[in-house]
Amino acid sequence: MRMTPYAPSPELAPHVRSLMVVESEAASTSHLLPATGFALGFRYRGAAHDERGCLPMAALTGLRTTTRRHRTSAGGGIIIAALHPSGASRFFADDLRELFGRTLPLDDLAGPRDVAEVLERVAEAPNEKRRVAVVDAFLRRRLSGKGRDCLVERAVEQIVSRKGRLRIAGLAADLGIGQDALEKRFRRAVGGTPKQLASIIRLERAVELHRLGASLTRAAVDAGFADQSHFIRAFRNAAGLAPREFLRQQ
Repeated sequence: MRMTPYAPSPELAPHVRSLMVVESEAASTSHLLPATGFALGFRYRGAAHDERGCLPMAALTGLRTTTRRHRTSAGGGIIIAALHPSGASRFFADDLRELFGRTLPLDDLAGPRDVAEVLERVAEAPNEKRRVAVVDAFLRRRLSGKGRDCLVERAVEQIVSRKGRLRIAGLAADLGIGQDALEKRFRRAVGGTPKQLASIIRLERAVELHRLGASLTRAAVDAGFADQSHFIRAFRNAAGLAPREFLRQQ
């Protein structure tokens, strides 16, 4: 499998983490850990299936707290736009809590005609740079402030900057809002609760540190878990496997 990251255009950079081209000559199965933001996929070759069946050629995956498993056919090609935690609200004015843990056809949110045009142009593009440019342009056309919630954006900034190591009650107090009200607005704009996002960030950080060479104990503590056993429990809840077993399969 070949994965080539591209930076989004400056206009998209505050909302889009990366645009990734993923191509695979052989059929492959992927186990994806929870990500901190939504992801859009634009498939231009091959097909993919998850436990529920065939995945759409253009899809939007919401925030999730468990791993996602899917199988891609040989010769597959897809462009994945990985969004920042509050990024989805700048492209979709919908109530994003309805997308928690789900993957939906992009047609349902962006309109069949526009999506079909993007897929056609991506498939016909002469090279991957042009394919990425088509997706980048599509996202720039959709960029809007309709779903924006500035208070939630400030909450996300705090959670990200502190790497998920904070108390949500304290965060709400700092923002001058009740915790219940914050969580309701957060779910609408981010697709999950502040606690869920903080947990994903800590999990992601611990895995990153371990892959860089830290022991599981050191990675767990540095990422904000009480100890190694706390991290392993959290990881099992997300992946169904212990960290070492999961990472060996990657």
